[in-house]
Amino acid sequence: EVDSDTGQVRPIEVVQAVDVGTIINPVGHQGQLDGRFVYGLGNALMEELPIEDGRVTSLSLGEYKLPTQMDIPPLRTVLVHSEVGPGPFGAKAAGEITNSGVAAAIANAVYDAAGVRIKTLPITAERVFEALREPRGR
Repeated sequence: EVDSDTGQVRPIEVVQAVDVGTIINPVGHQGQLDGRFVYGLGNALMEELPIEDGRVTSLSLGEYKLPTQMDIPPLRTVLVHSEVGPGPFGAKAAGEITNSGVAAAIANAVYDAAGVRIKTLPITAERVFEALREPRGR
């Protein structure tokens, strides 16, 4: 969802499908998938370390935005089972998989919802707002 007056982006629902191989620890596995999605969400929408003249300009981690519970949309995971994986019993890595496509998925959702293509991370309200105000058709 994109607010055209402010540029604010709010994911309203997420479905992730993951080829999981053989799951050895279901609770830990789901925690890895969900946690890495939230990590990807932060990278996509808010985490930024401003640098000027080779120096970090934020003075504390208090200025570094991370997702909170209120930022996380309803999340559903579809587990695609296969018995082929490099780990024991065909297990595969879990956490690394789910954050890699989050930014691209959100950027495409913004394009679908608002018609603007954001190519710089994070996809902040300011960047979306500016893109919405630019003349179209370029």
